[in-house]
Amino acid sequence: MERALSPLFVAAVAFALVASLLAGQLAADSQAPVTARGAEALGRAGFAYFTGIRTFIAAVLWNRLEPIFHDYYEELPLEEQVQMLPTIRTVIMLDPQFGEAYYVAAWVLARRGEVETGLDIAKQGVENNPASGLLRLNYAQILYLFGDDLDEAVRQADIAVQTATWRDAIEQHDAYAAFGAIYRAAGLTGKDAFMRREIERLDEVIGDALPPDAHDHDGDGLPDH
Repeated sequence: MERALSPLFVAAVAFALVASLLAGQLAADSQAPVTARGAEALGRAGFAYFTGIRTFIAAVLWNRLEPIFHDYYEELPLEEQVQMLPTIRTVIMLDPQFGEAYYVAAWVLARRGEVETGLDIAKQGVENNPASGLLRLNYAQILYLFGDDLDEAVRQADIAVQTATWRDAIEQHDAYAAFGAIYRAAGLTGKDAFMRREIERLDEVIGDALPPDAHDHDGDGLPDH
């Protein structure tokens, strides 16, 4: 079997390639006279270049991590997937808007019994990405299932329902099933009924694209890992 390259090695190579390209561009730019306004513009451009490098490396690391997880560790329970955590930490450091990294790390740690650390990561994800429905869902579920804080879980669910953005209707559908479980646990029958109506509406929007086992109206909203 061909040996898989280390994600950090891949990221280092990617960084070196992009940095060399940017160095060449900066060297060419330095030949032109720079006014005060031009210097300010170059400063903004340099920051944008650096941000682009960081997010690019984060994506490279994550794209190396996913196939390794699915190909080699798919049968390993999520709480035992600790080999992913150093890479996930690096992804978050490089790109604080990389939502999936917070989501996976928080669940691995919470299921291992490291609830406070999992909650801290889930909360950090929400603070860095307040509009993310996925990360509001993540924080609400871990508060409910592991953190023994149903009131805050309800508050996070409310924020998500009222203000969050979703990557697609399937993600929203799955989140509303989980929020329904939280509302039922809190005795909020009106909000649970609203989630059920919204799920039925999303069923029609999604149609045949919805997996057959996605109709979790009465489940606990656990992620499918």
